[in-house]
Amino acid sequence: MNIDWAPLKNAFDPVWKQIKVLFAEHHFLTILCAFFAVMMVISFYRFLRSISPALVGFVLIVIVALLVLHWTHTRTEPEFMKPFIDWLAPFFPTAPAPVTPKA
Repeated sequence: MNIDWAPLKNAFDPVWKQIKVLFAEHHFLTILCAFFAVMMVISFYRFLRSISPALVGFVLIVIVALLVLHWTHTRTEPEFMKPFIDWLAPFFPTAPAPVTPKA
């Protein structure tokens, strides 16, 4: 019984090319860590939701506040947030300039 695997190989060829590109740009360990980080976030969300829905809201507010403070400090905000961050930035100190090493 001879099975012709060529159609299956041709069907998976675009997927295989994308996987090769993914692993060329990122190491396997980085992808593995990202997978486990997503699994931990889902697990943490389910845990918080089982305790109290208000706790989930509080944690989300804290995360968004930290993200906005980071954007304000480093000025790496997305374009749609620029007017808000421009208004908010004068209330916080600016990031220090990086020190250049002397040769």
